[in-house]
Amino acid sequence: MIKLVNTLKEANAVTHSGSFHADDIFSTIFLAQLKPIYLYRMKEFLSAEDYQNKIVFDIGMGEFDHHDIDAKKRENGLKYSAFGLLFEKFGRNYIAKKGIEDIELAYQMFLNELVYQIDAIDNGIFPLNSSNHKITTLSETIELFNCTWKEEQDSDLAFSSCLSVAEKIFNRVETRIKDKIAARNIVEKSILASQNGILILEQYVPFMDYLLASSDKKAQEIVFAIFPSNRGGYNIRAIPKESNSLENRFNFPIDWGGKTKEELVKLTAISSFRFCHINLFLCACDTLEDAIKIAQLAIKKE
Repeated sequence: MIKLVNTLKEANAVTHSGSFHADDIFSTIFLAQLKPIYLYRMKEFLSAEDYQNKIVFDIGMGEFDHHDIDAKKRENGLKYSAFGLLFEKFGRNYIAKKGIEDIELAYQMFLNELVYQIDAIDNGIFPLNSSNHKITTLSETIELFNCTWKEEQDSDLAFSSCLSVAEKIFNRVETRIKDKIAARNIVEKSILASQNGILILEQYVPFMDYLLASSDKKAQEIVFAIFPSNRGGYNIRAIPKESNSLENRFNFPIDWGGKTKEELVKLTAISSFRFCHINLFLCACDTLEDAIKIAQLAIKKE
């Protein structure tokens, strides 16, 4: 529960007023996972003694502010945001409270999926973009909710409106992390059962990160993964050389890329083969038997 209050006396949490960013928005949402938050957004920080028994963040140069010249940095040199500082202090308690398996793994996933990007952008480190079109970050999406120069809406109302959207994002991150951790045992068993560089999943689960991080020799030899498609039938996915890489351990044959179903069947004699991505990382067909044939044929042709 989050309630914005009008006086410092009513508050158990304090941040700055005016324009807001992903840092103070997600800090507020995160704190509300631990206890009800009565938040006072103030223009100017007063004496520290006025804030006893209150969590003060993104203002005041205290434990959960990052604007000090000697602000805390991570081992990789990245400065913490207020959200990062709060998550470091209370993140494991929050994960334990949610009953998520493997607290340390979940903690690291939250850092990778959400916290680091807010740390970076709030401290002026923006993602590189070599394209000629804008790529909007999560932080920029949050900032869309600030009033424009022509709007007369109260800043606190805009803040509250943004909270309702950002809370949904936070909850989705939590759900996806929780479910991803629950998939780990399924992936590990499938790796052990893999044969000839082909991983077969009876149902789709998020497998790629576990596969790429595995030190198991069989995992390192897997070049294709087969799993049911949410469009029906089966997908055959090439395994990248490393996370976020566009290079694969194996590509599908170049003469398959972008062909029609009729052309693919003619090229391979595999009756339900219906799609091969032009970039050669994904194929689709109707049956598990044909999916295995496609993977085997691709390996043979390499």
